[in-house]
Amino acid sequence: MIKKTVFALSFIMALSHLILAQNKFSAHAGLNYSSVSSKNSINPDGIIGLNAGIGYKLYIDDLGWAIMPGLGYSQEGFQGQRLNYLNLPISVGFDFTNSFNLSAGLQYSQLLGGANNAKEVIYGSNFAFLVSFEFFPTEKFVTGLRFANGVKNIIKQPDVVVVQTASTYSIQFYIGVTLFSGSK
Repeated sequence: MIKKTVFALSFIMALSHLILAQNKFSAHAGLNYSSVSSKNSINPDGIIGLNAGIGYKLYIDDLGWAIMPGLGYSQEGFQGQRLNYLNLPISVGFDFTNSFNLSAGLQYSQLLGGANNAKEVIYGSNFAFLVSFEFFPTEKFVTGLRFANGVKNIIKQPDVVVVQTASTYSIQFYIGVTLFSGSK
């Protein structure tokens, strides 16, 4: 699955010179708050972690619509759990003005590892819905707020006491810079 996703992202970026408007390649880093929502047990406390990544904004017309694939790293988890994920988000967004963007999409996440103080065993992959707001104070800089809500139970072997089923969620704040911007 990861190979197919990386291939698809590479293919989209390679074809970007055929698309109208100005495309952007950027890097970002920031903080996120994450936890899980659980049906069968008390919802545990969340944790603060780091996030970093790169993204590409591929405009599909001159009206402000764009496809935004990316590659990122995030520290997520809950109550004694520190989970490190490699994230592959893809969103469709719209620029309402030159300084504001709203997007929605999907994210595939692959667990890289982390500290697991409880006895749960976490599945290695996760899927989430995304909603992002971005503000561009200048042409080179961006600040963003992204909400990711997992759609899959990540607990493989539940601990009877702590968490039995869990879907992740995270709120990420980031600051970024445009590394490359070009047009056809």
